[in-house]
Amino acid sequence: MTRLHRTTHSEHETESFAAEIARQVTPPLVLLLEGELGAGKTAFVRGFVRALPGGEGVVVQSPTFALARSYPTTPPVHHLDLYRLADARGLEELGLMELLRDQGAFSLVEWPRDLALPGPVGCVRIVTAGEDADRREIAVELPDAGDA
Repeated sequence: MTRLHRTTHSEHETESFAAEIARQVTPPLVLLLEGELGAGKTAFVRGFVRALPGGEGVVVQSPTFALARSYPTTPPVHHLDLYRLADARGLEELGLMELLRDQGAFSLVEWPRDLALPGPVGCVRIVTAGEDADRREIAVELPDAGDA
């Protein structure tokens, strides 16, 4: 497991760190984005998407109500928000598990809970630090090659 850590002080810095990650990984990869409301999960996805070929200028929004959005980058990115799902049964019923199993894509999942997700799986923990709403501690754990 590869572990990376960064303290960011703005949305732009969070996006820049995510862009660094995007340039280091290959699909298939499911990244679990953990953090409270407003912690910067969607900003992380925005930076990740925009760092990929075809992602420049893409409008990235939280898929809270749509549950999933896919971006035609190279490779593609599936952005899921599972906040409103109670269990893994909903993933199958709504066809979301198909996105997570896409071997040629990245899947970035907000509010993953304890749902059984296909691997390889990495984890991104974003914690707003203390009283400073603009300070985020971001810990990234990525599977090493062959960890699938």
